[in-house]
Amino acid sequence: MKGPNTESDRFSRPSLRSETICRAMLWDENRQRQQEVSKIIESAGLQPIPIEDSSDCFRIEFSAKCCIAAVTTGPAASGVGMRIIADLKAKGFKVIAYEEGAEGWPIGTKCLPLLAGAVQLFDSSRTDFSRQLRETIDGIVCVETQKASEGDGIKAIMRVRGLIGESAAMMAVFRAVIQYSALSDLPVLLAGETGTGKEAIARAIHSLDPNRNRGPFVPVNCGAVNRALVESEFFGHRRGAFTGADRERKGLFRSAEGGVLFLDEISELDVPLQSRLLRVLQENRVLSVGEDREVEVSARVVAATNQDLEQLMRQNRFRPDLFHRLNVLLISVPPLRDRPDDIAPLVEHFLQKCRSVSTSSVTVAGADFVEALQQVELSGNVRQLENVVRQALVRKTTDLPLSLGDLPVEILRQLLNPSQNSTHKPKPVDITASETSTNLFVRILEANQWNLRRSLEDCERQALEAAIQRTHGNQSAIARLLSITPRSVYNMLHRYQLRF
Repeated sequence: MKGPNTESDRFSRPSLRSETICRAMLWDENRQRQQEVSKIIESAGLQPIPIEDSSDCFRIEFSAKCCIAAVTTGPAASGVGMRIIADLKAKGFKVIAYEEGAEGWPIGTKCLPLLAGAVQLFDSSRTDFSRQLRETIDGIVCVETQKASEGDGIKAIMRVRGLIGESAAMMAVFRAVIQYSALSDLPVLLAGETGTGKEAIARAIHSLDPNRNRGPFVPVNCGAVNRALVESEFFGHRRGAFTGADRERKGLFRSAEGGVLFLDEISELDVPLQSRLLRVLQENRVLSVGEDREVEVSARVVAATNQDLEQLMRQNRFRPDLFHRLNVLLISVPPLRDRPDDIAPLVEHFLQKCRSVSTSSVTVAGADFVEALQQVELSGNVRQLENVVRQALVRKTTDLPLSLGDLPVEILRQLLNPSQNSTHKPKPVDITASETSTNLFVRILEANQWNLRRSLEDCERQALEAAIQRTHGNQSAIARLLSITPRSVYNMLHRYQLRF
């Protein structure tokens, strides 16, 4: 039996002190400074938990009781701490970065810890560093404690609207929905992969908008609009304006008067129509086809995209002025692979929603069913997860909980260890190549001051970069190539801050 001070307990054992924030993670390789920062954290009423080794980040658990971290960046933001900042940020921590002499860094260097995920960067050599750090911790504790107390109410509000989530990432989305819905005259841009629930979020914004919830919600798939009649579809037309126009049409904007116009896949709009849309957003007036006068319109625009609009701007496929007009209020909807904690509540929700398709009365899913779905890559996100649950219920003939045997074959195949199914045998080691490799490893060890852990991490990062180039950034292909799971690929990308 493990004692109360085992390594695993240091990072996951619940605190008995309080139901609120009571612990803060701390990374600092300078022992004297670590002790000083520990005292500052203790003065704020929190227990500092030192991170002894950067590899410990894998076992650190984010929770309502432990959501703050203080991390030193290393000189000129070049130390191991930068990776730790990114790792903790990915888990949901509020990270405060600090380093001696940081105030004298160039502006670009000061931006690095912030881009990695820190909320603030402080110079630990300043005389007021203790006060700055203490006030920042107090501020975070106050905000996070309030969030925790509001959390159940927010989840209930969203559940009524079909939005399910318990992860920190989705709670941030829910809070943004509530905040932005009250800003009735401003457009909202929803960015996220296909199947993440962008339309459900748009409907929630509409229903929570105090000034527009009594008006219509008009959804339109921009990619499905007839290109020959697109102006008429959006802005309407006068009777007789063109052949076939045998009656007047208000168009989508005027149809959404007093409510919300949801423009799904807005990246599919042609550039000329983007110009017309920009004018409507700026002037709140539309000119119907065949008319001489513009008509005033009051409709809130919520746009959604599953593409990188900034990249499309660089390709001259999306107008920068329209992007900046829409990007006033941005909600980035995370993919399901970024929030495995949401799998269980989503499965429970879909079991209730889809129970009419089954002849059995099953109402629960077994632990192995949920765990399996947390380990596979669901490229269709929430929409695919719902389909998996529906398929399982359709095939279910007993009242037993859903289990591995109820999963589709393609999901079971993903769960297999790729190395067990590989038809490729290891290549024999060439002696000359071995000698070259020895020299290479010596260089890697020397570069990392003969620190084995850092050298292995360096090798892992380089292997991942090579796989990214070979597969052109396809995460599923990377997993197959390296014989690891898609989830492992995702974790490694975040760990090493790799983008493609």
